Amino acid sequence: MDIRLPLPAALRHRVESEEHLWAYLISLMLSPPVVWACWVYAIAATSRPDRPADLQYASLFAFAVCASPILFVSLMVRIGRIGDLHMRESRERYIPYSIAIIGGLCCAAVFPHGGADPLLYIATLVSIVELALMLVGTLFIHISFHAAGMASLITATALMFSFNHGLAFVPVLLLVVLARLVLKRHTGAQILLGVLIGSLTPFVVVAALGTLV
Repeated sequence: MDIRLPLPAALRHRVESEEHLWAYLISLMLSPPVVWACWVYAIAATSRPDRPADLQYASLFAFAVCASPILFVSLMVRIGRIGDLHMRESRERYIPYSIAIIGGLCCAAVFPHGGADPLLYIATLVSIVELALMLVGTLFIHISFHAAGMASLITATALMFSFNHGLAFVPVLLLVVLARLVLKRHTGAQILLGVLIGSLTPFVVVAALGTLV
């Protein structure tokens, strides 16, 4: 089949050569930046749809925390400094994580002045704490950020909305875990550690906020 589509060269190569294409596409479409951007937009759209401040803040978060690191990684891949978008080497993740953390801190700093929903503030804090833990953890072991990102979304959604809402995303987490294992990007231990970090982070953030308030 001729697949000379208007696709980026790297993605076209994957389509032509990837043995487990479905797993690669799942990893790409359900990467933490994509998942978190969709998550904050969903919070903004469902919590108070009549407040444009929520969507404005979600857009700021999506750019500062999610898009900026991707743009940096894409540039590094293009010039050959990083192997691919999934950053197989731990050392390749240090700067993108740092960019996302700085973006999250900037979002948290402007939050009190924007009038956005407090749930979006909690989501921002969850992302900052999780990224910081991932950055520190990556110095020692190649933790699965995909697993951590989905696990944090599940736990945070359960805490902010309901247990059933969080439970609905569990099959997506299992699909992401299966994709990462099929692609051999992580060991089972690295994925379990990511799930553990992602699951506990929202509890820590909510508990800390409760203590401060």
